[in-house]
Amino acid sequence: MAQAFALNRQSVNLKQQMDRLTVELTSGQAADLTQHLSGNLLHLADVEHALVLQDSHRTAAREATVDATTMQTSLGFIQSLASDLANSAITVGFGSGGVPLSTLSTEAKGTLGSIIGALNTDVAGRALFSGSATDSTSLAPADQVLDEVRTAIVGATSAVAVLSELDTFFDTPGGAFETSIYQGGSSDLSAYQLGDGESVALDIRADDPVLRNLIKQTVLAALVDDPGLALGTEDRRALARSASEALLTQQDGLTALRADLGVAEARIDQSSTRIGAEITSLEIARNDLVSIDVFETAADLEQVQFQLETLYTLTARASRLNLVNFLS
Repeated sequence: MAQAFALNRQSVNLKQQMDRLTVELTSGQAADLTQHLSGNLLHLADVEHALVLQDSHRTAAREATVDATTMQTSLGFIQSLASDLANSAITVGFGSGGVPLSTLSTEAKGTLGSIIGALNTDVAGRALFSGSATDSTSLAPADQVLDEVRTAIVGATSAVAVLSELDTFFDTPGGAFETSIYQGGSSDLSAYQLGDGESVALDIRADDPVLRNLIKQTVLAALVDDPGLALGTEDRRALARSASEALLTQQDGLTALRADLGVAEARIDQSSTRIGAEITSLEIARNDLVSIDVFETAADLEQVQFQLETLYTLTARASRLNLVNFLS
């Protein structure tokens, strides 16, 4: 009985060894890391922690890439719209080939809606041009903007008076634009943390002076043919020319915004490359720590299989022993 128990225990032990070696040979990694690393798991823990940290930086870099690309596309679209509207407005009043005031007004209203739509762009539910208030759309709808501006300029009786009222509406700190039209946050979105002390801020908001003035001039172009204005034709044409000149002037400002955003995109791309390289390096280091020598493991497995086969042979022979055969 003692011999049977010893053989059974040895069989279980060899089977466990064979299972472990089979798993290690299949995965290429040690099944028992504590034994494999002689109980020193500190370095492995450091590598695992660094991998988790770099993975979070990689996620941040991916989000920043998507956000920056989407913002760049939106600003490019806005710049194209502003340029087209300026080219239309500049021809108002120039003979039969010029754009009529009514046509300019219709075009500007459509442009205003498209600009606001572009600035209300969101990614995965996060508004991109709302600063820290990512859960709020950046700007009120175009119809609301036009209605509120109409109310503000209704008493103006000259082109100069209209421009003055527009400046008050859009540019006064804490004025109508900031309280009724812009619906985003008053502070910038937190910078994306990309590791190694590197961070990048995508801090273009819809209330940026360049974008605010662009909206103002588009609204002006949209209202040059408004029947509520007590203005003559020449004053209306003067407003159209003023809007055209301002829109053309804002092209430089928009280009500067896009250039700054392009610099941020380049930094994000460089950080993404660095993060990817660091993750690869850490994965190699982790693999070096947990991997096994497949040739040595294969030899050990073959040895264990031989021992198990030998044990089975001995067990079979022992099971045939009895007292009659022994006495005979």
